[in-house]
Amino acid sequence: MIELIPYKAEHAIEVIANKARQPCLDVSDIIEKWAKTKEGPTSKTGVQDGKIIGCGGLEICWPGMAEGWIVLASEKYDFNPKAILRQLLEWIDEYKLIRVQVPLRADFPAGIRFAEFLGFKPDGWPEVPKGVLMENYHPDGTDAIMYAIIGD
Repeated sequence: MIELIPYKAEHAIEVIANKARQPCLDVSDIIEKWAKTKEGPTSKTGVQDGKIIGCGGLEICWPGMAEGWIVLASEKYDFNPKAILRQLLEWIDEYKLIRVQVPLRADFPAGIRFAEFLGFKPDGWPEVPKGVLMENYHPDGTDAIMYAIIGD
């Protein structure tokens, strides 16, 4: 069973150092600074059988809008992600969010499937079923597709 605990920067660094599932993530000064900026009340670390399996959270950009982030361990874990979905829904309610967006790497289908499980849809959906491609979005030049949950 997955347990969600308060996030600390060293959790993300540990996942990345042990080969995160996302392509092209390596520990660097920039990543260490990025990991530190994610600490706060809207970030959690997932632990299963005493091992960190991932970290994620929301960054509140302005009232009503947040951007999500996640770093997943490379090992495959058999867990039920409903705990993560419950946490996401709690944050949406608590912070009265009407939009939560996540820029997903176009070359990371597992991340896209996970976001879709959580209820995210590609921007432009249903008129643009695969979403709008954001070219050269990531530091390594990889494209992204913005996914979002749009509320009331």
